[in-house]
Amino acid sequence: MREPAIAFWPGVIKPGVTHEMASTLDILPTIASLAGAKLPPVVLDGFDMKDVLFQNGKSKREVMMFYPTDPNEKLGLFALRLGKYKAHFYTRGATHSSTTPDPDCSVIAVLKAHDPPLIFDLEADPSERYPLPLGGRPDIQAVLAQIKTVKEQFEATMVFGESQISKGVNPDLEPCCTPTCSPKPTCCHC
Repeated sequence: MREPAIAFWPGVIKPGVTHEMASTLDILPTIASLAGAKLPPVVLDGFDMKDVLFQNGKSKREVMMFYPTDPNEKLGLFALRLGKYKAHFYTRGATHSSTTPDPDCSVIAVLKAHDPPLIFDLEADPSERYPLPLGGRPDIQAVLAQIKTVKEQFEATMVFGESQISKGVNPDLEPCCTPTCSPKPTCCHC
């Protein structure tokens, strides 16, 4: 998250900087809108971002969902960002988390549920190191209620597709480093 992006289209996109929230999930709806193409008849977690690109306008994305690498209906979302707040319903270690001092994020950390979720103010704490205290904070309790409502509404409409990761590896689908060889795929050794 918080990755920089560059959009370049001379004469169409004016030079400038925006801090609006967007995602790679927004690329398909934006390009489809620009091309006048219809989107597939499924619910997409993406928005048309032409206003951000062309008028330096506001993002249509108010919420960002965070999915695990192996999404399933039992667990649902791992985290959710609403405005400047992010709530973690689960945490789990990852290989890219080896530099964090938090023991719950190391590569060997197991899945851990958080109820209530851990809530972070991303403007004050972009590294998500200090969860906000829930007790005695009506303002944070109100944010928590909003986040839970958004999560419940989203998960009620979410349709989980078959995990492509759990299918494993199919050598027939790997790119061939020697495209003129024969017979394929046995001759393709990278």
